[in-house]
Amino acid sequence: MGHHELSFASRLRDVLATLESVALLRASDRRVRGLAEQLELACLALPCDEALVAVEVERLGRLRVPGIATAEAFRHTELELSPSGTPFAFLLGGGGGHAAELVPHDPMLAALAGHLESEPRQGIFVPLRLGSAVVGGAAFLRTERTLGDRELMMAERLAEALSVTLEAFRTERVLLELFAAVLPELCADDAGTRFTAGLERFVHALRMAPSYRLQLELAAGVAKLAGRGANEARLARDVLARVEAYVAALAVGADDDDDAGSLVSS
Repeated sequence: MGHHELSFASRLRDVLATLESVALLRASDRRVRGLAEQLELACLALPCDEALVAVEVERLGRLRVPGIATAEAFRHTELELSPSGTPFAFLLGGGGGHAAELVPHDPMLAALAGHLESEPRQGIFVPLRLGSAVVGGAAFLRTERTLGDRELMMAERLAEALSVTLEAFRTERVLLELFAAVLPELCADDAGTRFTAGLERFVHALRMAPSYRLQLELAAGVAKLAGRGANEARLARDVLARVEAYVAALAVGADDDDDAGSLVSS
């Protein structure tokens, strides 16, 4: 085996060891199984014919449906959808839980076409919250009996339990998607091999510290601003550069008041 192959193997071992990939995958699988059990229970408790969650995981503006449940089984899916034109857009925009009548081939459920086993005529849609942020919604669908205030109240209680499971699920999925996104770069010919300790500290802090929510919200806000156009992207980059320069100046003992004043005044 040549030097190139040994170097690649070393880097690959570092990546896999750093993220504890086997344990992370098993944990993610457990989260999905827990989510499946909760949705199956929801179908019995309401009762409803099918239940699902749509959660924002990787790309802002896109929702993922990890699976759809009936009282008897849970079907895994790889479905991604845009919330536009669906009840989830209302929930993400700050709307509360609500019941709605549905027509055959209802356009509100067009994004789920081909994935549902039933032809729902009633639906309850409730937001899923992590802290104060709405990160998706749950849908409880029924083909016949009317869903009323009692079922809506129960659905909102179920959403609270689902949100606890989704918090861990969403964090682990973000880590897995980050791993998948950066693996080609980390295994490039010019990649370093000694990044293990730093990434381990980062992953530990992301899992354990409550501040990770604030960090993710800040990153989402910067991404949203930068996505508005070239001028906004340059503004976001310049602001971040000034903050980084300010922090670097503090680290080398620069005058705090002067740096803080110049940052605020500009």
